[in-house]
Amino acid sequence: MLARVRALVPALKDLAEITERERRVSAETTGLLRETGVHRLLQPRRFGGLEANFSDLVKANMELGRGCASTAWCTSIAAIHNWIVALYPLEAQEEVWADPRNIVAGSYMPAGTCERVAGGYRIGGAWSFASNCDNSQWFIVGAMLPPEGEGGPPQVGWFLLPRQDAEVVDTWYSMGMSGTGSKTISIERPVFVPSHRVMSIAQVNSTAAPGTAVHGNPLYRLTFAAAAPSMLISPALGAAQGAVEDFDTLAQSKMSAQAGGPPAPMKSLANNQIAIATAAASVDAARLMILTDLAEMERTLAAGGLPDMDQRLRHRRNHGFAGQLASTAVNGLFEALGANGGALSNPVQRAWRDINVAVRHISLHWPATAAMYGQHRFGLPPKGQF
Repeated sequence: MLARVRALVPALKDLAEITERERRVSAETTGLLRETGVHRLLQPRRFGGLEANFSDLVKANMELGRGCASTAWCTSIAAIHNWIVALYPLEAQEEVWADPRNIVAGSYMPAGTCERVAGGYRIGGAWSFASNCDNSQWFIVGAMLPPEGEGGPPQVGWFLLPRQDAEVVDTWYSMGMSGTGSKTISIERPVFVPSHRVMSIAQVNSTAAPGTAVHGNPLYRLTFAAAAPSMLISPALGAAQGAVEDFDTLAQSKMSAQAGGPPAPMKSLANNQIAIATAAASVDAARLMILTDLAEMERTLAAGGLPDMDQRLRHRRNHGFAGQLASTAVNGLFEALGANGGALSNPVQRAWRDINVAVRHISLHWPATAAMYGQHRFGLPPKGQF
């Protein structure tokens, strides 16, 4: 599968400018990705999936990111949602995977309205940042569940619904990650969602979600916050690696202007040599950090355990710091290119924009992940998702 994914990279690189201009991954590209099997990596075997490891998906996403960060992002979203669906009760899984090729997208902020009714809930509202929704047949959206008893606290709920119950509104205009199609899911007139297609966020992060009774693989006992961020950082790391490769290609044939002197071969200038060294080292360090953490997590699962709080907080710190390293890499390359780097046809500038937007996702944002780790290190209660 990884070889099939790697073989797509040149085509994705050629299509990256078009993907960005169209502000979504095309149906044709999505079809090619389906054929590789990458979407099914975390899907249960019972429903035609591979039940592979998170590290396998991260490696695939990093390959795809070398060609197009937006395509890699949408692939990671499709794959992680197959893992999320596996946490729902069996009846919901059977509905989604009546066609095992179905793709799921989502937006989890509890932005919707919710009313408890017989057999389930009625929800409505609008949810932005729903990456890859154009290519998806099912959606997961968030709303506050009414309290179970009088005076009880409301909880965040995740509602699983078929595409025909909602509308996709084109609101996605972004300087980076433009091709992710992260549009708005809208339900103008409230729709019914049966109880078996609803989970509270407490269930999602409990390590004992309903789906754990269906699938014995400990893969499905991980908490969302412990597992999902590695899917989000991997496209940025792939894009940073792609930027290093593209910078190298440019340096082999281009001439660079010099202040007070004639143009010189780009590769002969010390600032370019230092830029690619710094970028390559930053990418290697970030990749090693994330893959080492995943290997540790997978060893823990194989031994019958779950990541403890120290591990989870360290991994969350590293998700954010890997993003900082990816930014360091691409920012240095973009700076070294000078004015030539601004051309929209230059792949390094696209990586620069994509990475600097991607690492500001709430799950990767360094101020949030760093503070959370620091709080735990100092013996304070950490504030955030881990």
